Amino acid sequence: MFHQNVISFDMNESKYLNKDSQQISVLKEEFLAGHELSYISLYDNKLVDFPNLICNHDKLRILNLSCNNIKKIPNDIVKLSELEMLDLGHNEISELPHEMGQLTSLKYLYVSNNKISYLPDSFNNLKNVIYLNITDNLLEKIPASIFDMKSLVELRLYNNGIEDIPSNIRELFFLREVHLMNNLISVISDGITELKNLIILNISNNSIEELPVNIGKLDSLMELNLRFNKLNRLPDSISELNNLTILDLRANNLTCLPANIVNMNNLKKN
Repeated sequence: MFHQNVISFDMNESKYLNKDSQQISVLKEEFLAGHELSYISLYDNKLVDFPNLICNHDKLRILNLSCNNIKKIPNDIVKLSELEMLDLGHNEISELPHEMGQLTSLKYLYVSNNKISYLPDSFNNLKNVIYLNITDNLLEKIPASIFDMKSLVELRLYNNGIEDIPSNIRELFFLREVHLMNNLISVISDGITELKNLIILNISNNSIEELPVNIGKLDSLMELNLRFNKLNRLPDSISELNNLTILDLRANNLTCLPANIVNMNNLKKN
C-alpha cells in the first residue's frame, strides 16, 4: 500500500505526474519537460529499465514505480536527495545500489515482491525511515543495516527465508509493528522484549519452539500472532501482557497454558 496520504503534499498540477496503468515501456522526455516535479507515479506499466530522466528532478519527494518489470536501479538515484517516499515493489530487482544509502530524506521505502537477498551496508544511513517493507523477497536474515534505522515504526519482512530475530532488534526502540510471518524463524532473542512501544507482533507461520522468558515486558503489546509454529509451552510472563487484546495460538504443540492466562481480561474471545 502506497502511503502518499501521510506526507503533506501540494497537488499543484504542474508538480504532479501520474501515468499509472498506461502500458508505458519507455518514459518520454516530453512527459517531464518544463516541470519541477514533486510527485511521479508510473505504477502498473511495462517499464524494464528505470527511467534515468527521473533522476534529473532533484525536488522529487514521492516516486512510485511499483508493478513494472524493472531489474536495476541506477546509481544516479542519489540525485533525488529530497525523496521521502519510494515504492519499487513488484518488480524484478535483485540488488539495490550502495548510493541509495545517501537518500537520507527517505521516510517510506517499499521494495516488496522483488528478488532481493541483502541490503547494502550504506542503508544504515537511512535514519529517517519510519516504514520499511521488504516482504516477498529472498532474505535469509534481517539485514544488519536495518538495526541502524533508529526511527523505524513499522517493519514488514514477511514471506522471506529469515531464520532468527537477533538481539540487536532492541535498537529499534520506536517500533510499533513487526510483521515477520511466513519465514523460517526458529530463534527469538531476548532483545525483542526491549521494544516497549511494540503494539503488533506477527510471527505466525514459522518454526518457533519457545518464546523469550521475559515476553511479558512488552507491556504495550495489543496483538500477538503465534499461529502455525512449534510452541510446546508458553512462558508464565505472557499473562503480564495486560494490554493484549488478540492472542492467536492456533496450530501449535501446546498441551497446557499458564494458569494466570485466565486473568488477561482484555483478550477478545473468538
